[in-house]
Amino acid sequence: MKNPIDILEINELMQKLKDEGYGEIIDCLLENEQLVYTKKGRLNKSSACRKLGVKNKELDDVLLKMREILAKDFS
Repeated sequence: MKNPIDILEINELMQKLKDEGYGEIIDCLLENEQLVYTKKGRLNKSSACRKLGVKNKELDDVLLKMREILAKDFS
């Protein structure tokens, strides 16, 4: 079980991405967590692409933009 502070921080980061227009992607990944993440917690991109209805390159671009948004919080 995670620390309540960690949970709040994660929720803040997800809300920040949702505010930037990535809510649909965040919600889809969370709703399909068992399908789009491996047992080790890594993103299964082909499964995520199928669930989101996008091509691999599109997902890569979106993930890169999301990383750029969050980079300021982790620097």
